[in-house]
Amino acid sequence: DNAAKIPFTVVKFTAPADQDITVSSLTVERTGLANDAVFSDILLLDESGAQVGLARTLNSVHQVTLNEAFTVAKGTTKTMTIAGNRADTSTHAGEIAYLSLVAVDAGTATIDGALPISGAGHTINETLAIGSVTMNRGSLDPGANATSKEIGTTGYTFSSVKVTAGSNEKVYLSSVRWYQSGSAASGDLENVKTYVDGTAYDVSVSSNGKYYTTTFPDKGLLIDKGFSKELTIKGDIAGGSARTIDFDLNKRTDLGVKGETYGYGITPPNGDTTSGSDDGNFHQSSEPWYDAFQVTVSSGTITVSTSSAVPAQNVAINLANQPLASFTTNVKGETISIAAIAFNVYSANSAGTKNAIATAADITNVAMYDENGKIVAGPVDGTATESDNNGATGTNYYGEIRFSDTVNFPVGLHTYTLKGKFGTDFVNNDTVTASTTPRNFGTATGLTTGNTITVNPNSALTFSQMTIKSGALAISVSSAPAAQTVIANTSQFTFANYILNGTASGEDVRVTSLPVAYDAVDSSAAATDLTNCQMYDGSNTITTGSNVVNPSAIGSSGSSTTFTFDSPGLTITKGTTKTIALKCDVLGNVTANRKYFWGIDGALDDTASTYTGATGLTSGQTIVETVTDSMGQAMTAQTGGSLVVTKDTSSPGYKIVAAGTTNVELVKIRFAAANENIDLKKVALELTNVASNSPQNLVGGKVTLWDGTTQVGEAVFSTSDFATSSSLTGFIVPRNGAKVLTVKGDLAGISTDDVVARSGDLLVVNYDGDSVALANGTYGVGVSSGNNVTPSGSDTAASGVRIMKAYPILAKLSVPSNSLTSGSVSGKALYRFSITASNGDIAVYKWSFSVSSSSILGTTSTYGLYTYIDSADTIDSTFTSDGLINYGNCVNGRNNVLATTAVPGGAAGEADSPILIDIYPDKGTTACAATTTYIIPSGATRYFTFKASTIGIEAISGVQTSISVDLEGDAAYPVLLTGTYGPMGVASSTAGGGIGSIDTDTNNDFIWSPISTTTANSKDDVDWTNGYLVPGLPTTNMTVEYFTSTN
Repeated sequence: DNAAKIPFTVVKFTAPADQDITVSSLTVERTGLANDAVFSDILLLDESGAQVGLARTLNSVHQVTLNEAFTVAKGTTKTMTIAGNRADTSTHAGEIAYLSLVAVDAGTATIDGALPISGAGHTINETLAIGSVTMNRGSLDPGANATSKEIGTTGYTFSSVKVTAGSNEKVYLSSVRWYQSGSAASGDLENVKTYVDGTAYDVSVSSNGKYYTTTFPDKGLLIDKGFSKELTIKGDIAGGSARTIDFDLNKRTDLGVKGETYGYGITPPNGDTTSGSDDGNFHQSSEPWYDAFQVTVSSGTITVSTSSAVPAQNVAINLANQPLASFTTNVKGETISIAAIAFNVYSANSAGTKNAIATAADITNVAMYDENGKIVAGPVDGTATESDNNGATGTNYYGEIRFSDTVNFPVGLHTYTLKGKFGTDFVNNDTVTASTTPRNFGTATGLTTGNTITVNPNSALTFSQMTIKSGALAISVSSAPAAQTVIANTSQFTFANYILNGTASGEDVRVTSLPVAYDAVDSSAAATDLTNCQMYDGSNTITTGSNVVNPSAIGSSGSSTTFTFDSPGLTITKGTTKTIALKCDVLGNVTANRKYFWGIDGALDDTASTYTGATGLTSGQTIVETVTDSMGQAMTAQTGGSLVVTKDTSSPGYKIVAAGTTNVELVKIRFAAANENIDLKKVALELTNVASNSPQNLVGGKVTLWDGTTQVGEAVFSTSDFATSSSLTGFIVPRNGAKVLTVKGDLAGISTDDVVARSGDLLVVNYDGDSVALANGTYGVGVSSGNNVTPSGSDTAASGVRIMKAYPILAKLSVPSNSLTSGSVSGKALYRFSITASNGDIAVYKWSFSVSSSSILGTTSTYGLYTYIDSADTIDSTFTSDGLINYGNCVNGRNNVLATTAVPGGAAGEADSPILIDIYPDKGTTACAATTTYIIPSGATRYFTFKASTIGIEAISGVQTSISVDLEGDAAYPVLLTGTYGPMGVASSTAGGGIGSIDTDTNNDFIWSPISTTTANSKDDVDWTNGYLVPGLPTTNMTVEYFTSTN
């Protein structure tokens, strides 16, 4: 049931070789043992499967006439298929039906063939469930009737439906036939196409211009079960004013759908709507099946608005083509012609009141120009009175400008400009403002529709104000460049900038020459110090060849200092300013401290005949200038620049660096140049901490020199503590600016196989301020003067880097709780931190903790430092079974806490006075002799918790107790004594002194070793130091941990 376009009989029509044959109709008869009711209608299909004409129902004699004509071209064959659409029946199963061709109407053509022609008989099946679809209005559908769409609208969506496949089988969308039920003709539409998933498909239009059919390629567009496709018909509206466009689906079978599995055509279901028209709904039984929303074609429209193409500006007197106003037209649908256009003119004097002298009649030769500069109306002359039909009228207006031409305004946005000539009745600072009301233009007609068009808006448009100005030019000397130094032998140095100001001019000004004032402090001898003087407009010289000036006199603006500009001169656009630069070369043998001035003589504007180098670009009239007298800024000559050397503020501070590290920043040296750019050629350096470093600390004794990320040179300390760099490349110190040179080095390794066998050297590289000779010292070359420049400045004082085979990195960790429980608690975690061994194994011999309490009753005892291999507190059992560092809870070399020492500034045993708890590693002796060290492997991190028993917390009711704890740091590096053990710290003069000497130093709170050699580490090695500026450990103490009781 409900199968569609079931093929029954295929007929081939062949035309003779010499004649096209038009078949007007075919008569088909239902034959066989079947009832007419099995068919809802009969239809004809072409070769592509597309329906030809309308589907028809069988009459009382079982016949139907399909009267959609088709033509068979001469000498060709056309194959047509007679098909049927199944009705929804339930009592005809098993019947066999045929559709036979019984008659052909081909006019006078002879029919050669035996009729009737019968195809296959098909058995009626009323039980097979074939595929199905559901229908909805598409999301792209307009959704409402459009009462007005202009001719010229492109890409308009007329109608859209969504097809969803049912669950029985996938379906092919093979074709769609839209029915244009509106009154518009097919010629009113262009570029009509069906769109699916963004792809455009062509349509074929029936001979009556009503049916628009799209046949999709191959089998069609496959829709999976439960999925959808949206069909949209779009096109351009090219004509049809006042007509309607309405793309419906007239019958359900106008949508070609076929099942993928069974191959039967599928008839879409009826809709739910029983009434209404042009409502965007699928209807139940009436036609059209899908009644789309309708669009009505309107005439074209035009809207006029002001334009910024002619802003408020100065205009000249008695010059043609002066701007007056500009407007934009926005035309839609069709070109619109307007028979007459008029503009009111308001004229005001400099006081802003009505101009009693100059009116619109003084504005002549006015033309309307399109954006391409073509005249579309005029020229016309203004009149002193205005008509009533062009907008605002009355005593505030002084006439109008009326164009009687018919002007065609094309579709789109276009800008038009009014230009004319302001007569001599206008004077300086008069103003003119034009206005118009577009609704009051002459008759507007759409050239496509021939309809009368209403011009919008119906309100007055007022255009920009034009200010009458005669030609004017103001000349002055800029305050830039400021007074400064100029170096001998400099080329094209900017001595002055001249401002040519045309903001008050009514026309563009052409300047052909400029007399300037040249003076110098040091008598007439300075006159010829400057040569090759030129004027520049931006980067371009405007005085070349014979127009180059070589001054021969000073103290006047005579001919020797008049600049004649290259032809055709310099144009200053009205309403703008232009700045031109005066540049000269400076001789190499000028006398130091001579001062040069380039200015302008204010007397130039005393009379019109004084200076005639400026004229109106259009009028050619000499411009009377306003000149501001100025001597200009003093430029002082010097024979060369100067260079000052200091340590840069960004130079690195003291830090511990691992042996073997490359590109270590050692010092940053700041070079400041005055008067000219200086090309730094060489730099002298020195090792200044000679007691604790040598060239052997650097790989090959070499340092590299850097400008930012670019290496510019190097220096080698071959056998001594002094070195001069190679020639530097491209290190230019800017004039009156500074540049920083970074010194880097690769540090030598430390081992018994290396030149350096022990840690602790303090490598300090500095600028050598005593070495400034050209042969082996610091110097540069002035870029302008070419002279050698030796710098000033003393030795720098870099902080240096402490070279260690390896070193620790400390980090503070949080404790589990900062609350104190009343009474006594053993093993309270008071401090947590970690130590990471960087670049090698390290050993630790001593940790010092400061502990204080707010009350003598609230105290701590039984101190222990525990070590773990991870942050989860996994015990480091390689040292002791419970991870305790100080076996037996020994502190300060004793197991009696009452004998602890006070931290500096405190007193042992007093309330609120901190005590110092020293922890030494010990694995098992009861003598608290601190017999061993704690080693952390290279790259490993060990986690430490300092614990104690808390006693007497809140022993007095209501009295809160607090305790504070921190890990102590060291404020300075150990004092170096003369000895044979290197620079690690305090070294005994006899072997075996080792760690004990470090522990007696004032700064001895954290003691550790970089384990410089491969031999087993021992506390007796002379390879120990303190915690001064160890990464993560401040010189005072780590962050204090505070604990308080709960009450």
